[in-house]
Amino acid sequence: MTAITKPRVLVLGLDGATWTLLDPLLAQNKLPTLGKFIQNGTRSLLRSCIQPSSEQAWSAFATGKQNGKFGLYGFYQRSKNSYALEYINASHRRAATLWRILSARGKKCVVVNVPLTWPVEKINGALVSGLMTPGLHSEFTYPPELKNELLRELGEYIIDVDIERGETGGESLDELAARVKRMSELQTRAFEYLLDQNADWDFGMLVHRAPDILCHKFWRYQDPTHPLYNERDAAQWGGVINDCFAYLDQCNARLLEKYADENTTVIILSDHGFGPLTHAVYLNQYFAQKGILAYKEQTGNPLSSALRAGVKRLNNPLLAAAKNKAFEIFPRLKSNLHYSMAYGNLDWTRTKAYAVGTMGNVYLNVRGREPEGCVEPDAYEATRDAVIAALRELIDPETQKPIFDFVYRREEIYNGDALEDAPDVIGLIDGPYHVAAVDWRGANGAQKSVVEKVGNQLLFVSDTSGQHRMDGILAMNGNGIAPNHPSAQAPNLIDLAPTILQLFDEAIPDDMDGRVLNEFLSRPQLAEYTPALHFENKMDGEYSDAEQKEIEERLAGLGYLG
Repeated sequence: MTAITKPRVLVLGLDGATWTLLDPLLAQNKLPTLGKFIQNGTRSLLRSCIQPSSEQAWSAFATGKQNGKFGLYGFYQRSKNSYALEYINASHRRAATLWRILSARGKKCVVVNVPLTWPVEKINGALVSGLMTPGLHSEFTYPPELKNELLRELGEYIIDVDIERGETGGESLDELAARVKRMSELQTRAFEYLLDQNADWDFGMLVHRAPDILCHKFWRYQDPTHPLYNERDAAQWGGVINDCFAYLDQCNARLLEKYADENTTVIILSDHGFGPLTHAVYLNQYFAQKGILAYKEQTGNPLSSALRAGVKRLNNPLLAAAKNKAFEIFPRLKSNLHYSMAYGNLDWTRTKAYAVGTMGNVYLNVRGREPEGCVEPDAYEATRDAVIAALRELIDPETQKPIFDFVYRREEIYNGDALEDAPDVIGLIDGPYHVAAVDWRGANGAQKSVVEKVGNQLLFVSDTSGQHRMDGILAMNGNGIAPNHPSAQAPNLIDLAPTILQLFDEAIPDDMDGRVLNEFLSRPQLAEYTPALHFENKMDGEYSDAEQKEIEERLAGLGYLG
């Protein structure tokens, strides 16, 4: 067989990986593959996008653009001309992916388990979609016949792990860790199979989702500083996250040994970092106390009280089967429940701004733009200034430090055709705070605390204890990479797409926002740019009621809806 001499790029994603966790393992030689890889290559921090959430971050990687151009600002976003929320998928992305660009230029691509790749797009090669895929019943592969081929070859396949919403008992924690490991094994085998079937591949990419899932759920067990840490539980589950990284190191060892020859550039990266989640921040409650948001009744209403009582009971894992059956019979129940609790009691005629999601995205309620907008267009900037001031004034009562690390006007960090859909104000949290969209504590009122430590009471219907951070990881090795080359400036996720095109000696679309990471390349050269082609996303990505239920279950289990 003739050796392949053309340049190749192999990308291995470790979703949510952080040097904070990896460096101690590297020092103990528990990640020998990564250790050797870094020793012969180079490493750096990698700054995520704003907000540092997987659906946005992997889109930033894939497009080389910031959110204002690819048009995504959360796992769910506002429907047009409505306060209702809808779940996003690849059909909502307004920019071409790297594998689509490479395919158009004759490069063969194999892409497995990258979040937000459903519905699947036609590429030159093979694609298996990841997070936000409804399930195995959907068409999650391209070409379509690849689905049955993979299931025959592997016996089974796991796209993502369903995580029970609510308090998780010991047996279910063990089952979760085992199922996540099984998922990683199957996805690695699928990637190997597809690379073998497409032996003349040019670009290969696999994302391991396991670190993100397990860091959300198991952080409390391995971090002695976490409010929920205790030695008994730590003895049982404190090693789950580290064991995951060790296992993925073995998976990557297989891939590097089989596919990384002297012509291959290998990139190992994460979409964001991780750290402890210790407090819930009731941002809309805070806005109410500031006079920015108004409730219909400050004392609450019978429906809200009943919903709160019901959810507290549903949080008992003994009732999980009944709960799941209810959601199965009434697939809209969860989204309706979430929306009712988050926004059902708002008085839109007196609400000037409100938060959407769990990270600090704030929308103004503008007359003529929103259905019941009360902010006059000529008062927009003054209102936005008031919201910004309020976010900057919000402090942790224990530490007396600001909750938000930065607060931006949308045009300060985003630009492009999708800017009009962006939140009006973006508060960035790079610390241990989770914005709670739903307040399960009881009646609304000025006396309620805005910042609440986890464990005090039911904060959100999930037992997450880890939270995303801005600083992820980047390691590069192989063809075209300068070994042990320090970088004065931490690169950004959007820099990878233009850098990969440069490694292929391909021209870079001139609407990409990222830069070529020449400081990491052994042969730095002036990048060649080409006019970007018009991109129109024609994929049909509408979720059925049942599919929305599946998506919501997964997101809720990770704390993304709380």
